[in-house]
Amino acid sequence: MKSLGVIETRGWVAAIQAVDAACKAAGVTCIGYRKPGSGLVSVCFEGEISAIHTAIERGVAVAGAEHTVKSLVIARPERCVVEALSNLKGNPPPAKKAAEQVVIPAPEPIVP
Repeated sequence: MKSLGVIETRGWVAAIQAVDAACKAAGVTCIGYRKPGSGLVSVCFEGEISAIHTAIERGVAVAGAEHTVKSLVIARPERCVVEALSNLKGNPPPAKKAAEQVVIPAPEPIVP
């Protein structure tokens, strides 16, 4: 993971607005969300550091100060941080490698 960005909001609607604005503002990927309770929603992004900064600023601006609890940007997060985020909701499971297909040629017909 290159860089990590997080926006924590009060309420699901504010989180959706923040994600939409952040992803449209810069080339970042939303890697998932967590709902810790009490109406809070934390949304995580990954991408280049400059894109993360732009995305987080835009997401916070759109969600509004009254709905934004906290935001942060981490450049080159440690492996333990990345592992802690591996169980986020909305985070697709790692792609499984397709099994190699073995093609068996059809036998040639016997001609008398």
